[in-house]
Amino acid sequence: MARSLILRYTALIFSVVLVFSCSKSEQPEPTPPSTDNTLIGFRFESGSNSQLKTTVNAYFNGKTVYVTIPGGVSLTSLKPTADINAKATLRINNTVVKNGVTAFDFTNTLNAVVTSESGLTNSYKILVQNGEQSIDNIIYAFMKKYSIPGISCSISKNEQMVYSVGLGFAITESDVRVTSSHLFRLASCSKQFTTYCIMKLYEQGLLSLDAKIFGTGGILGAEYPTVSDKASRVTVKHMLSHTSGWTSDPDPMFTSSFYGKTLEQRIDYMLTSPQSEPGTVYSYYNMGFGVLGKIVEKITGKDFETYLKEQLALAGIFDVHVGKNLAGRRSNEVVYYSQSGTNGYGNEMEVIKAAGGVIASAPEMLKLAHRLDGYSTVPDFITSATRSTMITPPFPSVYTRYGLGWRVNHTYFPNAMYHTGNLAGTATMWVIGENLNVVVLCNSRSYISGFDDEMYGLLKDIRTLASSISW
Repeated sequence: MARSLILRYTALIFSVVLVFSCSKSEQPEPTPPSTDNTLIGFRFESGSNSQLKTTVNAYFNGKTVYVTIPGGVSLTSLKPTADINAKATLRINNTVVKNGVTAFDFTNTLNAVVTSESGLTNSYKILVQNGEQSIDNIIYAFMKKYSIPGISCSISKNEQMVYSVGLGFAITESDVRVTSSHLFRLASCSKQFTTYCIMKLYEQGLLSLDAKIFGTGGILGAEYPTVSDKASRVTVKHMLSHTSGWTSDPDPMFTSSFYGKTLEQRIDYMLTSPQSEPGTVYSYYNMGFGVLGKIVEKITGKDFETYLKEQLALAGIFDVHVGKNLAGRRSNEVVYYSQSGTNGYGNEMEVIKAAGGVIASAPEMLKLAHRLDGYSTVPDFITSATRSTMITPPFPSVYTRYGLGWRVNHTYFPNAMYHTGNLAGTATMWVIGENLNVVVLCNSRSYISGFDDEMYGLLKDIRTLASSISW
């Protein structure tokens, strides 16, 4: 009997424990706090901002949020609307945002922080500015795709500046934003400034485009008297059109093995390197413009930069210089950001000055464009005959896409002269023609395949949009 009771109680206890255990396992687990701290969307709705006719959406580039507001709209009291997790909180400059209600002054870069329900934070920078959104958005997309911190773009129509904008950061470390007055290294867009100097000397009768450069009777014959027969036949025109017969393999102007060499030492190397007959082949040759810079100095008796500045001052252009290293960066010059292990400060700017060492702002470049474009609202500083010579390929049977210091005859820009420039940390391009001129300057360059082609496409798209806008 006792044994039976013990077994009965044991079974009862086991049943109670089993029931209790089953009941406990059926209780729902508490939901953990959300960790979602993403800023999904950001905009200024017209219903919340009476100055806006339509809602303006932001362009997201990672943790940087760009917004271009129509011109004339004040940035000092805009009410944003943001998309975040329902249990998250958004603060802008430490103030909690209530969508469409809380107003902020967006004149300067603002810091936004999304805090999740669980307390995790995610920070963003918000850059709002006035401008033409259709143009800015395609530049934002280019910046995002190719990791460009900052871009300056200027557009003139009928020789009048219609748009000039700086987008992104001139100096990322201190959040200094690009303005239209910022200076950028022009890389090979420096060559057109050298060309301008040469063409002025040509017009003044101080230089013949067919003048020999080296050997007996050459412009630099005293410096380089003994050269090969081919080298003795190289003319100023050959150097301007990249038909000297020399090739950049290696490139004495930019190859690292020449670092520390003077321009004269690089010319010495050039004169002993393989060469085709001048005027028979086209090969883009940076050293040729180094030689042209030396020619400017020989004829004028002045440093290249000094003579260049004198000529530009006649057009009211004063903020153009030969660049320096990082320690010598000008106060209104951007910082250059290298990609793919390259060194944006590895070039000796004084040596490469006539081939790729000039720095300028986009608006200052357009001032020069107006003096060269062949239209009459702003008087040109060269004659129409000189201009025609400059943009006409001198050896069309050899190459039809390069005149004297300018590229021509591209299908994207059929009636315009243009040029690009690339250095580590720099990408530039300008197009002049059809009464519509555009300059784009970047403080980085990508080595992703297609970057150079897309730079052309970007300028084409900007020109197409600019031509359709009633400025």
